[in-house]
Amino acid sequence: KKNANMLNNKSKLSLGFVKTITINSNDNYDVIIGKNNNFNKQNKEFKDKYVKVVVQDPYNNRDIILKVTKKQKGVYIWETLEGKNMYVGHSINLYNRISTYFMPSILNTKARKVLRHLNKHGFSDIKLIIYIMDIKSSLDQVVSLQQHVIDTLNPSINVDLVASSSGYHQPVAQEIRKKLRKQTGTPVYIYEAERFTLLHIFDSKQYMYNTISIHHKTLHDCIDLGVLYLDSFFLSLDLLETENVYMLNLDQIKALVKTKRELHKLKHPASKAIFAEFKNDASKNLEFDSLNGLAKHLKGNCKVIREYIQGIKSGYYRGKWKFTYKKKQHIKQL
Repeated sequence: KKNANMLNNKSKLSLGFVKTITINSNDNYDVIIGKNNNFNKQNKEFKDKYVKVVVQDPYNNRDIILKVTKKQKGVYIWETLEGKNMYVGHSINLYNRISTYFMPSILNTKARKVLRHLNKHGFSDIKLIIYIMDIKSSLDQVVSLQQHVIDTLNPSINVDLVASSSGYHQPVAQEIRKKLRKQTGTPVYIYEAERFTLLHIFDSKQYMYNTISIHHKTLHDCIDLGVLYLDSFFLSLDLLETENVYMLNLDQIKALVKTKRELHKLKHPASKAIFAEFKNDASKNLEFDSLNGLAKHLKGNCKVIREYIQGIKSGYYRGKWKFTYKKKQHIKQL
């Protein structure tokens, strides 16, 4: 169910007539991104397309936020239900950015006014308003929309009313931006998650692949889903507001990642190898280095396959396969 919803008078924006979708946990939340047929092309004040999404009870609707903001650009507003307090931010990777507000390690830093507010009051009396722009929108266009929203709403929780500024540490931000102007790719920022400290800026995703040997799927999960890299680092395409900046050179960040990777291996030992025996035809037997690898190859469900391995389910999987664990060193890579 999709319901048209208007913001209260204090929150109305003169951005033309836009399609507004209010989402609750029981709603069907399929949203077409980047195609706003109701956009008023005669609006001279702001011309870029967007879809407005209002998420009630955002903490318990994080799955909805993921679905509508993954790999999207735009502006977000935290607004208390009575409309008294608001914070306006922007991102070229909305879910990655919004997910940081739900991370206890970041909330507990209380480094910024918005974090102190959420840490003190929680998410029970707040809603999340998202303006999702066309995926082809430039960073300048996203920042321009944020500035327009700030100028219109005069949000009480924003410390700095200049879009894209870094609040308390604007000189540091300017120094970093000067460095970024020399880069040609899309930079990737790496933060220490416990204190939300900016550690290094990689020139591009490819540069990260080449220098710290991060797998491309791992990098995408970290950036798109907000997964912590090696349980220690938060990766972002945005320069986020933080009081903590401790820039490491390339050799230092490589050494730190190497140390964290070794600790991560100790905490997360390698998966057990699995021998897959094909019924009545040994030539089709296979070996896999993990349950995920087996499930992916057979296009099956991990939970169901695990039940066959553990003996919870008897017989042959799909009438063909029998699975047993093997020692890792005997695996033939597929």
